[in-house]
Amino acid sequence: MAGESGARSADLLSEAANQDLLALCEALVSRTPTSALSGFVTEQLLDPDGARVLGCILQLAESEDGARSWWQYASGAGDKAASYCLYLHHLSLGENDAAAWWYEQTQTDSCPALSTPTKRSAPGQKESQGSWTIPETVRSVDTSTPTVLRVLRQPLHRSGRRRSEVVDALMQYLPTAVAVGYVHDEPDVDLPLPGPDFAEQVGILVAAASSISFGDKPRRREGGGTHIRRRSTNDDSGEHQRTDEGAESAVRGGR
Repeated sequence: MAGESGARSADLLSEAANQDLLALCEALVSRTPTSALSGFVTEQLLDPDGARVLGCILQLAESEDGARSWWQYASGAGDKAASYCLYLHHLSLGENDAAAWWYEQTQTDSCPALSTPTKRSAPGQKESQGSWTIPETVRSVDTSTPTVLRVLRQPLHRSGRRRSEVVDALMQYLPTAVAVGYVHDEPDVDLPLPGPDFAEQVGILVAAASSISFGDKPRRREGGGTHIRRRSTNDDSGEHQRTDEGAESAVRGGR
């Protein structure tokens, strides 16, 4: 009986950690302005803030290996929120030793995430300084974070709200886009790297999805066609127009 009770407790802990991780990923991604999201990508490696949110999007898209790799990259650059994501990730898998190690990297002096918070982190504790609006308790990863996560995950169950068009579009595109790094691996970088057109494609997807999210209706041409607003570029070729139109069609098709 004691063994069964222990197993049930472990299962409950893993499930709660998984729900907390999803809630944290939703919060980090949904609080990211589209302007920042379209600007964080480079042709190869992201900055730590971009790596953290890319990991969250991959986690929401059920691409856990890629998510873990990008969180490790961000954590190595000092991003404590990424370390907390890794803590919850390993806890959800029942890997308690690994979870405890990543929890230590958050530089907090509290109990594990699913216990009752009793003490706040020291005032003046150094925080991750990103360009995005991250909930304060998540950014500093203090001892109130578990409570915040439990609050955040309630709307996921009750309201049935849909994710933003931007998040949905990126969840469809990113898992495949970053997987190419596993095929064309670079010897010095143990990361799922995106392809050469990654930055451009993300910018196009974000622009198309943002247009839909904010209710911008496509302007109708006199001939009945649809004019898609495009990024300013010196190359106004038909290829760019087809790419933009295809992106918006993909966004609408995934709704």
